[in-house]
Amino acid sequence: MRTYKSIEQPSQVLGIDINNLFLVMGFVVVGAILVGLLGMVLDIHWIVYVLLILLSAGLFFTFKYLAKHRPPGFAMGFVSYHIRQPKRLSIGLPRTAQAKAKMMAAAQKAARK
Repeated sequence: MRTYKSIEQPSQVLGIDINNLFLVMGFVVVGAILVGLLGMVLDIHWIVYVLLILLSAGLFFTFKYLAKHRPPGFAMGFVSYHIRQPKRLSIGLPRTAQAKAKMMAAAQKAARK
């Protein structure tokens, strides 16, 4: 069966995946907002702004390098696995099922009386 690479490749902008580009843009926006808010309270040196720009550029070029040498979606997979995924699994009923089981037990207990 013939496969078409253009259909199977993730969409890219400026040589990196669009998800990774949104991570870089989010870093720039959140960093600028935080530095702006801190600038209202404290006297912030101009080096902080330059550092924010350099960190953003470094993050961009890191993602560009990883796009060539790592599988697609590497950054999102890394964030998902190391930050959002729980460190240990809980065995048992989900919380909604536990609450439903408690309500059923209470209803059965009330029906017996």
